Amino acid sequence: MSKNNIFANKLAKLKSHMRKFQIESLIISPGINFRYTFGFMEEPSERLLIGIIEVEGSPKMLVPNFEVDRIKRLTGIKDCRGWEETSDPYGMLSELLTSEEGKKIAIEPKMWFSTYQRIAKKISGKEFISAECIFDPLRSVKDDSEQKFLLKASQKSGDAIVETFNELEVGITEIEVQVLLKEKLLWGTKEKAGALVQFGENSSFPHYSGGEKKLKKNDVVLIDAGGTIKNYWGDITITTVFGKASRRFKEIYDIVYTANERGKEAVIANKLPSEVDSVTREYISNKGYGEYFTHRTGHGIGLEVHEHPYIVGNNQTPLTPGNAFTIEPGIYLPGEFGVRIEDDVIKTETGIQTSKIPRYELIEI
Repeated sequence: MSKNNIFANKLAKLKSHMRKFQIESLIISPGINFRYTFGFMEEPSERLLIGIIEVEGSPKMLVPNFEVDRIKRLTGIKDCRGWEETSDPYGMLSELLTSEEGKKIAIEPKMWFSTYQRIAKKISGKEFISAECIFDPLRSVKDDSEQKFLLKASQKSGDAIVETFNELEVGITEIEVQVLLKEKLLWGTKEKAGALVQFGENSSFPHYSGGEKKLKKNDVVLIDAGGTIKNYWGDITITTVFGKASRRFKEIYDIVYTANERGKEAVIANKLPSEVDSVTREYISNKGYGEYFTHRTGHGIGLEVHEHPYIVGNNQTPLTPGNAFTIEPGIYLPGEFGVRIEDDVIKTETGIQTSKIPRYELIEI
């Protein structure tokens, strides 16, 4: 599908959701939703750069004058208005909006507050609402190309972790391993990467950025890492032992491994997110370790590492084909070690897709 057709399809979906919520205009500032809509990443700055989508009519862009040609080329949007450094772009934005007084305007939910204040000051007689109601449901259902990118990112992330395990040696620090791993995860110049590396008792922290702790023989090693493909993230956690695993580690690992498998089975059985969370949590609780499973079972994944849908106890929204999310139960024993097993999952009409990440055979290195 051509870039123009992709944008046209996305525009139709956005307008459909706008009509559903009786929204006349959508104002999108740089960030992830801007990337989702217009197909390229732009970072917020003090210079106003805004995309405008209205239920009726073609999309518009309001950008610094020196950016007009670049933005036109990147987006293909013909109505791209430039503002001079000495002019008032917020006044121009007000003039560009054709929605009637009293109508709703949806605002990018992660817009800088200072930008929102200036917009609200210039545009009177309108009701401003968050554009979450538009973007969250749309972004949570991935199309075929998005699913392909996610699965590839997931697989490559897992492969990079496994390769890094092969480079472990006594005395290497968490930070040094983190550097090695990030190099493996940055397989494209425009891609991104993140990694948590935790040794020994540090693995008992669900999130720990890593430090100068040196690896010892028989230490637990927990690595949570991911890279992107076309800006879509993989997010994989593998827990293993550098040396020989203790009986206690094997016990905890087996519990978490089974909880992970049961979570995926619950997704296949069309359980609600809250029920998927309950399945993993109840299994771990029944084994006597419920108090040590301290976070939700999973989170959505896509252009952001954490996005909708969240696999958490109060989410009653049914999962639908195209939803992409993690299943990542864990047990964290303070002062001892922690185990988390995290897979990326895409729900399909008949079950799930997930990458083939080595697991159980990696208990001992």
